[in-house]
Amino acid sequence: MPAIRPTSDIVSTRDRKDPNPQVLAVWGPTGAPGRTTIAVGLADEAARLGVPTLLVDADTYGGVVAQHLGLLDEASGLASAARLADTGRLDARTLATLARTVTPHLRVLTGISRAERWPEIGPDAMTELLRQARALTTLTVVDCGFSLEQDEELVYDTAAPRRNGATLAALEAADTVLAVGTADPVGLQRLIRGLASLREVAPILEPQVVVNRLRRGPIVGDPAREVTTALQRFAGVDGARTLPYDRPAVDRALAEGRTLAEVAEKSQLRRALAELALAFCSGSVQDRS
Repeated sequence: MPAIRPTSDIVSTRDRKDPNPQVLAVWGPTGAPGRTTIAVGLADEAARLGVPTLLVDADTYGGVVAQHLGLLDEASGLASAARLADTGRLDARTLATLARTVTPHLRVLTGISRAERWPEIGPDAMTELLRQARALTTLTVVDCGFSLEQDEELVYDTAAPRRNGATLAALEAADTVLAVGTADPVGLQRLIRGLASLREVAPILEPQVVVNRLRRGPIVGDPAREVTTALQRFAGVDGARTLPYDRPAVDRALAEGRTLAEVAEKSQLRRALAELALAFCSGSVQDRS
């Protein structure tokens, strides 16, 4: 795995007087590259470092954060928060009551499980929700949907509902965007094309690229070297990070509704996610030491 860059490079590319609180948006193209696995893992590892963290499931095509964490009976905290935000009644205290406390430092705002409910989560509501999240907690991790299409408004004479408005608003509000792809020819092609689209909708931020499921087989030669070389050549990405493929650990975590740290503490994937979380949160950890 390539060395993770210093925290000063990864924390934010926006001018902020105070680097905290932070919003980290986890995005990836179509094809299930592991957005939710990485978002859940990073949020859990940050919380284990003692950093107050809120994990927001903003995938309006059918969020599964609740399933990953065994919260199957939970109503959508995101939908409730969005309704309050739309009427000007959402504040940090209310947001805290809507989010499920999973561990002492980790809250989860569960998403919508049915894609047809997407109109409930508008871009203005998402923007306000993340503004209140900054007042509530140190780190907010947002699991975003894959689609970045913006042209729904062209179909109507009046302002139309934006199918991907929640994702676009989260990317706009984020201090850092992690772009997730997979270490195989199809996944890399999707990631490279997706990065071009991502730079169009969020031009202010240069995404931090994470390539998931690194293994021998789909890519000829040294997979880490081939992945980083391809991204540098075709997407202009330097310093892409890679995460190892560990299907048994991921399957066990999903089956038990627990995190990788709980079911596979010594997993290489878990260790890589812990390293990434430490790099991102090191300033907050030092503040608490």
